[in-house]
Amino acid sequence: MTPRPDDSKPTPRQTKGDRADFIPGGPVSATGSNLVDPITGRHALDVLYEQFTKPPVDWSLKSNDPSIYLRHKPGQILRGGYQVETVFEDPPTGFYAEGRVCLHRNFPPVLVIRGFGSWYPVDRVLEDTPDVFFARLERQFNSTETTGAIAWLKHYRDRHQPADVTGESLGGKIAQQIAAYYPDLIRSTVTFNPLGISPKLIANSSANNVFHYFTLGERYAFWANGGDFLPGKFYQISKRGQKSCRYKLAEALVRKAPFPKKRHIICYPSLFIVRIVLLAISQLILLKRHNGLILNARQPVVMQIDRSQLPSSSNSP
Repeated sequence: MTPRPDDSKPTPRQTKGDRADFIPGGPVSATGSNLVDPITGRHALDVLYEQFTKPPVDWSLKSNDPSIYLRHKPGQILRGGYQVETVFEDPPTGFYAEGRVCLHRNFPPVLVIRGFGSWYPVDRVLEDTPDVFFARLERQFNSTETTGAIAWLKHYRDRHQPADVTGESLGGKIAQQIAAYYPDLIRSTVTFNPLGISPKLIANSSANNVFHYFTLGERYAFWANGGDFLPGKFYQISKRGQKSCRYKLAEALVRKAPFPKKRHIICYPSLFIVRIVLLAISQLILLKRHNGLILNARQPVVMQIDRSQLPSSSNSP
């Protein structure tokens, strides 16, 4: 049995809060040989890309928030100093992505791919669903070709400015598919709690410079579609680490909240209600883990681990 992240023994590499205040224009350059942070070994722009790929923290939904879960317009300048150069969208499949360029520093262009469903306006959930639950499905990947996203990557590769590709959840799946089919077009691939892709595609891939970040206690990425992840660097991230009391309590609630069995519904209605409440709480905990900003916390705990230390995609809830 593949050990769960909280039971595994990560490698000694561990950093706390080393770049939580990083913004474009800071001391780190992400060009040339500085794809990787020389101190941590992590991707030099992972803190920034986490802001791009995860839902917004500011519930006022300001139009310049860099989260891909908000719709932006071409030419719009986002908080942090990036400009939306091009918007790629295919409504029938739910695909949505933005090609962004940095205005302050010589950082690479980046293709940011939205995950499951838009937050504002709330739509594309039904269209996204097939790609979520079938690893081999490539509907949204095909949309990267038809909408011009791949042509955008080729444009910058031909200018000797290869772009990064980043995404969370379903967006992380599409990012991996791009890296597998077009490894020569991009500089690196950065995913956060990504869904898996077809093992056959992985076996035939020559992708490199791949960085995966999984939140401690993450479940959805492994439950969704039975796929696997492109080889690369794997990191387990959390706000306080697996020894914190808050994490232990949350994990205990998640483990104690399986879906109620039929006999509980018939014979023990009060127990059924309690189980439903626990199940709802556990899903809120897992949703927060899946979407929450971790690297941007004050003192995140980051550990480099092996793929074998993550749950198997065949694990059930």
